[in-house]
Amino acid sequence: MGQNSTLTYAQALQTQLQSIVTPTPVYAAFNRNFAAEPEFVTWSLRSVKQPVYTGPQAVKGIDRPICQVNVYAQLMQTCFSKAQAIVDALHGYQGTLGGLFFVAKIDVDWLFNTYDNDNKLHEIVLDMTLDIPS
Repeated sequence: MGQNSTLTYAQALQTQLQSIVTPTPVYAAFNRNFAAEPEFVTWSLRSVKQPVYTGPQAVKGIDRPICQVNVYAQLMQTCFSKAQAIVDALHGYQGTLGGLFFVAKIDVDWLFNTYDNDNKLHEIVLDMTLDIPS
């Protein structure tokens, strides 16, 4: 077994998040044009392909990509409820992510919530660490 491609990670995250928050739109990155929508979710990948060893240095045991998920909404209660739905669905998740690959565990950290006065949007920032056997 080997590591998944970053495109596979992206497709799985898009599909999984969309299934959780539908009908709220999910985008791969923030664009100010989305700010006209009453609610939306964005995500981005970072720390993909970092070396995590589960034994000797020659044996790569898991891949641990990190994904940042941002939830935006004009109404605070909508923002909090969408973010909580993501936490409830994915924290501790084990299974096939987005129908594409097996995840041993997902940790979701609720980093902070804020308000963007220019766009009149509440925002909640979540960090997700995926433990993927490779």
